[in-house]
Amino acid sequence: MTQENNKNLVINYSSAKYSWLKTGGKIKNLYKINSQTELINLFNGNQTINKSLLVIGNLSNTLIKDEGFKGIGIKLQGDFANIQINSDHILVGAAVLDNYFSKFCYKKGIKGFEFLYTIPGSIGGNIFMNAGCYNHEIKDKLISVIFFDINDKKIYEKNINELQFDYRKGFQKKNTIILYGKFKIFHGDQNNIKNLMQEYERIRNQTQPQKVNCCGSIFKNPTNESAWKLIKSSIDESFYRGPIKLSKIHSNFFENEPYVSANSINLFISKIQNKVKEKHKILLEKELRFID
Repeated sequence: MTQENNKNLVINYSSAKYSWLKTGGKIKNLYKINSQTELINLFNGNQTINKSLLVIGNLSNTLIKDEGFKGIGIKLQGDFANIQINSDHILVGAAVLDNYFSKFCYKKGIKGFEFLYTIPGSIGGNIFMNAGCYNHEIKDKLISVIFFDINDKKIYEKNINELQFDYRKGFQKKNTIILYGKFKIFHGDQNNIKNLMQEYERIRNQTQPQKVNCCGSIFKNPTNESAWKLIKSSIDESFYRGPIKLSKIHSNFFENEPYVSANSINLFISKIQNKVKEKHKILLEKELRFID
């Protein structure tokens, strides 16, 4: 299939339109992939040869620089947005949204995934980042990761015991695309599950900005430190004002205006890093990914 008549191809895909920060450059060629067959066919063709690749999920912690991404973008959907309960595991597509999966588990009386109710990403992104909150991480729920190897053009499965997951570092094997996660099943009382989801939502609403352009945490927490505390004690009031600003509710979150320059956000982040390093001799590591 040629690039011109590929119905799954979007030219100059606007990341700003869909990003949680409502900003970011364009992806020159974005392929929407509905099945394993479409994925294999894409990589059997010529359009991906010698081009950089970017897989996007819910664009909740990925920001594309103003110049845009000139390589091949891939967005999984279709078959990869399905959930299947089996006797000893739940098979969850990479495109399934965290909030949706959490509510699905509640309806089925499956516990352990309540924390995902408050995370804005997708399952694929969570496996990539080993996302977590409220003392839960994806790695503790995972049995295995099913992924596509771009070089081999084959699909493989790796058990969680074979993978080196760590804080905010999940399945990040080069030249691969996460397709599914196999998760453990824990049956529980529906009322208890619902109450815990509501409690997590209550905590989030009290401690994080709501109804603003926000991507979640900007920085990872250093060992035995809270990023927001380090930031708050290092900056002045000017960081809480303007089109790109930090939230007064939580200093590790943005409340930026829509369609501001992504590059300006990157510079703003560098200023915060410098302030914290000057004050505490700690270099904060970004949780927000910048793509160019």
